[in-house]
Amino acid sequence: MKLSCAEAEKVCTKAEYKEAGFMEKLRLKLHLYFCRTCNDYYHNNKKLSNLLKKAHIKTCSSQEKEAFRNKIKNGTSKGS
Repeated sequence: MKLSCAEAEKVCTKAEYKEAGFMEKLRLKLHLYFCRTCNDYYHNNKKLSNLLKKAHIKTCSSQEKEAFRNKIKNGTSKGS
């Protein structure tokens, strides 16, 4: 029934993405109650996720990525 810190980390990630079941969440909460290190990790991970959601980060399209790759490839071949 007891979670190790490594297992708690995995369940923490699953819980963040709503993939953890009821028993996993219950075991995680119990572990977090007793383990200060994992509790800090859990709260810091939650803060980071919230900040990333608020940041509205724009990702590159496939075409933009390919253009960057070509620029890098052409830039490094000129220096050789």
